[in-house]
This record gives sequence, structure tokens and C-alpha cells, in this order.
Amino acid sequence: MSEQITLYISHYGSDITWLIRRPELPDELGQGDSQALGQTLGQGNHRARLIVGGPQVVARALSYQEKEKRHLRKLMPFQLEEEVIGDIDQFHFALGKAQDGLVNVIYTERARLAEVFAQLAEINVEVVQALPAGLMPEMPQPDSAEDEPTDAWAIHWQDGLVSVHYGPSQGFTVAANNVSAALELLLKAQNRVDKLPHLNLSAPDENQLEALEQTLPASLAEANGSTRICSLWDFEPGTDCIDLCQGEFSQRLPIERWWKAWRTVAIAGAAAVVVYIATLLISINQLQNQNLEIRKDIEQVFRTVVPNGPANDPERRLRIMARDLQPQGEGSQVLPLLAEVLPKVQSQGDINLKGVYYTAESDELSLNLQAGTFNAIESLRGGIESAGLSAELLSASAQGDTHSARMKVKRELP
Repeated sequence: MSEQITLYISHYGSDITWLIRRPELPDELGQGDSQALGQTLGQGNHRARLIVGGPQVVARALSYQEKEKRHLRKLMPFQLEEEVIGDIDQFHFALGKAQDGLVNVIYTERARLAEVFAQLAEINVEVVQALPAGLMPEMPQPDSAEDEPTDAWAIHWQDGLVSVHYGPSQGFTVAANNVSAALELLLKAQNRVDKLPHLNLSAPDENQLEALEQTLPASLAEANGSTRICSLWDFEPGTDCIDLCQGEFSQRLPIERWWKAWRTVAIAGAAAVVVYIATLLISINQLQNQNLEIRKDIEQVFRTVVPNGPANDPERRLRIMARDLQPQGEGSQVLPLLAEVLPKVQSQGDINLKGVYYTAESDELSLNLQAGTFNAIESLRGGIESAGLSAELLSASAQGDTHSARMKVKRELP
């Protein structure tokens, strides 16, 4: 079982009374401001139940129509607009169980409650329940669910304030000097003439309990009752006790606490990201400047080759021009091939060489020849083949005494 912390404020701005229960340790009861509480609790995060006393919280029962049930949280405050002092928006409303056309509502000043929550958050205390003191005194419970609720009032006296819990989710807290008049008015409001409620009276000690009994109005003198010595924070809230931790005061993810724990790491990480991005931007800027200088140099070189005209993509155009200037295939083999073929043609005196074409991809010579006889052409072909070359007669024709032929010459494959 972890520690249990119960906090009590008699009114907004008062000191905090705390009860701390830890496993295998005696209960620790203390009083002081939030800083004193923080020193008592020590380091770490803590969860606590808050009891708000005094007339700080008002309880009311309001009626509604069934079609309004889905929008009760928005509609109920406006039923009290004419009864509260000040703007309705300055109050925080918490709703109880809505049943049979009635809903119990409690409300308090939003800013004052938020101030208490903020003070506790500063000392790492998270409020998990905020309960009104008027609904804390325990009402007697029926023996079973089938039994009728006990007709009783639970009245608690503590430090000059009296909390009266007189019905399901119905209660109030008044100053001790006003409790007699308040109970008289409550008797009249409930039309109690002959049927008096059972009184559960409680106080922290015998003296305060005796003061409570002496303060009761004479009209309650014949009421049956029981007494108990206990403090307000000793009560366990009943099922009808409405929690103020609703809406904006409801429990949320402890983002603020996580932020405190990881703030240093987050700041260091953010600083590292900023430095990285700044370095990256500087590097990108430097590379852009270098790229601009390189492009200027390329354009200058391009202009030495192409003085005029557009300079679009000079690098690509220079690459194409350089490629066009390179020899294709194995063009350097043409001279040795000509050196072997032309002497053979010249040795045939009656043959005229009309044209020579060289194809680099296939390393071939194409010869256009004219001779007086076809035998001269055949003799040339035989002479070329005897030199280890391939000579193929592609075409031949005769016109009178002139014979024309086209011959393909290439090296034999090894």
C-alpha cells in the first residue's frame, strides 16, 4: 500500500491541514502553507485527496427534462444564473448522478479552486479527488440494497465550522454560530413536524462534540442520535459525494510532471537539433557557392570553344562535341588494310580503281573497280585472298568492252 495523503482547507486562502498515512509508519498530521507541506512530503510526485470546507462549495438539486440529459453540463449552470452573485462563468460546476428528472450539482469559484490546484502542483502534488466538506460526514447505510435509506442527518463540528449532510448529495457547511438557525430552516424546508431525522453527530474531540450538542436547536432535542469522535478527513466519502475533479479540473495526463522530469534532456536535444540544422544550412550554402563557381568555370571553358550562341547546359554540349571528335570503332586499322590491298590493285595494270569506302564498325573496304575483262577482276580477287584477306565480289556488270564490279575486302577472323 502506498502513501495516502488527505488535505483539508477550511476556506480559500487558509492554511492546509494534512494527514499522511504511510505503510508501517504512524499517521502524520500537520498544518501550514503549501511550502511547509512540500517540505514534509519531500521529493517525488504525490497524489492527494482534497477536502474543501467552509461555505466555499454550494450543493443544489435541479430538475431537468429527459431530452436535456445529454447536455446537462452546459444547461444546469444557467438554471442558477439568477441565484448566484456574479457572472455564472466564474463558477466551476460538478454534477452528480442524474435520475428521475433530478440532478445534484455542486459549484464553487473557479479561480480560487484553480489557485489551490496550482499551489499544490508547484510542490508536485496532484489532486485526484476534490470533495466538499458538507458531503463528507457519513450517513448511515441500509443493511441491504432492498432496504429503504435511513432517514438521518450527519452533522460534524470542526474548528468552528459545522458540516451538515442531510440527503443524497445534499449538504452545506456554516459557521458554528449559525448552525442552529440553519437547522431550523432545514426542518421547515423538509416539513418535519412530527418525524425528526436520526442525528449522527461527530467532532474531533469531546469538547467540540459537546459544543455541537449544545448548539442544536430545541426542535431537535427529541431526535434520536449517535455520536462519534473523529476528524473530517477520517470519513470515507459515500457514493453520493460529488467530486469537483470534473471538466477542466479532471485528471489528465501528467504532461507538466513529465516535462519537469525530461526538460533538461528535451532542451539538450532541441539545442543539438538546432546546431545540426544550422550546420546543415551553412554546408548547403557553401556547396551552392562552390557549385556556382564550378558552373562559371565550365561556362568560361565552353566559351573558349563556342564563343557565340546560347550556353544552355554547356557541360553536356562539350561532352557531345568531344565525343564527335573521337575516332569511331577501330578506324586506325584502315591504313594497314589499304597498304595490303592497293598494291594488289596497282599490280593489275588493266584495272581502274573508281572508289574506296571504309566501314569502321566492320573493318571493311568496299572497292569500285573497272577493267577490260572480267578475268582481270577475278585475278585481283584471287591475289587479295592469297594475301590472307577475304575478298567477296558483291556485284558485276558489263557495258561493251568495260566490266564494272564492286568488291568487299576484310580481314579473315583468326
